[in-house]
Amino acid sequence: MKAEQKVSCNFSPAALGLGLVTAALAESFYGPAGAYPARSALLLGGAQAAGLWLLARLFGLWAGRRGLFGGQGFLPRLAGWLFFLWFAAGFARTAAVAQTVCREEFGSNALIAVLPLLLLAVWQMDAGALDRSARALWWLLGLGAAACLAGLGEQLRWQRLWDGGAAGLWAEGWPPLRLYPEYFALPLLCSEADAPRAARLPWFVWAVQGGYALVLALVLGRPEGPGYTGLELLRAWAMGYFSRLDALLLLIWLAAALWRLCLLAFVLRRLSRVNGMRPAPAARGGEGAQP
Repeated sequence: MKAEQKVSCNFSPAALGLGLVTAALAESFYGPAGAYPARSALLLGGAQAAGLWLLARLFGLWAGRRGLFGGQGFLPRLAGWLFFLWFAAGFARTAAVAQTVCREEFGSNALIAVLPLLLLAVWQMDAGALDRSARALWWLLGLGAAACLAGLGEQLRWQRLWDGGAAGLWAEGWPPLRLYPEYFALPLLCSEADAPRAARLPWFVWAVQGGYALVLALVLGRPEGPGYTGLELLRAWAMGYFSRLDALLLLIWLAAALWRLCLLAFVLRRLSRVNGMRPAPAARGGEGAQP
């Protein structure tokens, strides 16, 4: 029982939401621009988010009662290693996108040098330190989003929402369903009291992807051709005498991406410890017997 009490990382829902917002922005940046219309991303994507919210809540309740992340028994160990691989894949994906941004936008490979130092710092860090730094990054992302909308304000046109015809909602197809391990690892990531709020994490992803699709449609309509990505929205940003300040917005995202890498590294460290636990040896005879 002592081992089970140390399983939860005790992250706040806001900190977990920051990590998913960062991942969702990466998908929006490098996904094909206009592949799914804004109304599909908002309406059908909202239905997907509602289903994932319910599924995450039910799975979290079941996993908590079964001690799925307790590290004891076959099923917890199997789940622990499966989630370890799932979180590791998310770490690799975020690191790959961050490296792409560093190389293509800033002409640098600094991430390769910085990341090992960050991971070394995370090895000595607790969840509280990551939570506190998440608050500052939320403000930074909020200011970046506000500046982006201010720079795009004069280019927004509601008429562009109907570019490409007026096909029915169902004819446009469902947006891709993206699953993140954070949805289903609530007993590991947060306290039992925070689990109901943390189950709403799919709504963070929906808000980012739906909002990004909406603004992209208002600015660019539905771009023709496969060569356009979501980065075209940032490149359309202009404010006063300045234009093409997309590098500033990507720098803000890069700071959040480095934070997400630290979060995932912390979770991987916790999972490796939980998965490596062994049950205590049974007491022989009357020695060590508890009343």
